[in-house]
Amino acid sequence: METLSLSYIFRLCWIVCLAIISAFTGQPAEAEEPRGAVFENIRILTMSEVDDITSGYVAIERGQIVAFGEGGAPAGLQGIRIDGSGATLMPGLTDMHVHYWEASVGPVYPANSITRVRNLTGATYATDLDLLASTGVIIGPRVHTTGPLIDGADPVRASISVSVENAEQARGAVNSQAASGYRAVKLYSRLTPASFRSAAEAAKAAGLAIYCHVPDAMTVRDVLSIGVDSIEHMDGYAAAMLAENESVSAAASEAELWANADPSKFSALAEETAAAGTALVPTFALIYGRVASADADAYFARPEAAYLPSWSRYWRSSVESYDERRAFFEAQMENKIAFARAARDAGVTLLIGTDGPNPFVTPGWSIHDEIEAFSKIGYTNREILELATTGAADFLGEAGKSGVIAEGARADLVLLPSNPVDDLSVLRKPLGVMINGHWYDRTAIDTALAERAAQMAER
Repeated sequence: METLSLSYIFRLCWIVCLAIISAFTGQPAEAEEPRGAVFENIRILTMSEVDDITSGYVAIERGQIVAFGEGGAPAGLQGIRIDGSGATLMPGLTDMHVHYWEASVGPVYPANSITRVRNLTGATYATDLDLLASTGVIIGPRVHTTGPLIDGADPVRASISVSVENAEQARGAVNSQAASGYRAVKLYSRLTPASFRSAAEAAKAAGLAIYCHVPDAMTVRDVLSIGVDSIEHMDGYAAAMLAENESVSAAASEAELWANADPSKFSALAEETAAAGTALVPTFALIYGRVASADADAYFARPEAAYLPSWSRYWRSSVESYDERRAFFEAQMENKIAFARAARDAGVTLLIGTDGPNPFVTPGWSIHDEIEAFSKIGYTNREILELATTGAADFLGEAGKSGVIAEGARADLVLLPSNPVDDLSVLRKPLGVMINGHWYDRTAIDTALAERAAQMAER
C-alpha cells in the first residue's frame, strides 16, 4: 500500500464526494473544470495536415483546444497566460504498452512528455487512475485500458488474470468485461485455440478491441487469420521465421528464437500481417532492459531509479536467467529491428510501447529507448513523433480528437525547450505538460517526482 500525501488524500476525497453525490441524487456530479489557458509566443507542431506554425498561440477551454493560429492571441480569450518564449508546443506522446498500477508513479510519464498510456493489465484501478488524471487530482497520464488478462486454465499471471477452461467460459469472460465498460480485451498466452477464437468472436460482437500475445498452442498465422487489433512484442513471429537449418529446442527463449530467425522470411510474413490489418508493438525497450541488467549496480544508480516501484529491488534475481540468454540479445535486436523495417515497408501499423515496468524497463524513461530503436528502423524524427501522437490516436479510434493540435481536440500537450523534430532528446525534459486542460509547469512535475522518490526511500 503506497503512502499518500495529504494533498493527494484531500483531492481524492473530493472525487469520492462527487461520486457519492452522483449516487444519491441520480445526477452526474460535475468535476471542477480545468482553468482556461492561452499559450503564446510558441512554435506549434500540429501533427496534422495543418502546417506547423513558427510563432503563434493555442487557446484551451474545458480541456479542449478552442483556437490556435499564427501571431498574437486574439483579444477576449480567457484563462492563464503561458508565455512559451519561443518554446515548442506539441501533442503529448502515448506509450502504447504499459502496466500502470500506482497513482504515485503517474508523474514519471509526463516528466518524459507522455500524456497518455495504453494499459495492458487492467481493472477498476486503471479507470480510477484515468479519472484522477483527467480531473487534475494527480499528475499522471490519461489511461486507455483493457480489462484483466484473459488466460487459460493455468494462467501465467494468476493474480491479474481471468482464467478460462473452455470456449464458453472465454466468451463469458469477454462479455463480462464488455458489460463492465472496458473497450478492449487482452488475450494471453495459455488460452487454447478454441478459447482464443471464442473470445475473439465475442470481443468483435461487443465492439471491443483485441490486443494479444500469441498463445503457446497457436502460431502467429493462426492469430492473424482471426483478425486481432494488435500483437504485443511481435510475439510468435520469431518462431514462424526460424532458419530451416537451425535446431532450436521447444524451450528456447524468445531471444534465441529471434537470433536464429531467417531474414529471407521477413517480407512474406510482414505482408501477411499487413493484409490482416493487425498492428505490432515491438517493445524494444525490453531488450534494452535485458542488456542493462548486465550491470545492475549501474542501472540502479541512474537518477530515474529513485522512482521505480518498491518491488524493483527483486529485479536483480532475474539477472542470472538473463545471463543465460545474453549471447543472443545483440542478434535478437538486430533481427527484430530488421523485421520491423520489413513490416513498415509492407504497410503494417507499428506502435511505440515499452512494457514498463518489466525488470530493468523504467516507466517513463524507457520510451527514449523505444524511440532510439525506431530511429534504427529508419523512421525520421518527424515520423516517430507522428507514431507516438496521431498514430496512437488513430489506432485508438480517436483520429482528430487527440494526438493533434486542432480545434476540438483534447488538450493533452507538452511544452518543450526546442523543436523535437531537430532533436528528440528534448522530450526528456519538458518545460511543462497539459493533461486534459490541467497545466503543470516543470516545478510541479519535479515536486511530484520528489514525492514519489521520498515514498520509495521509506520502503
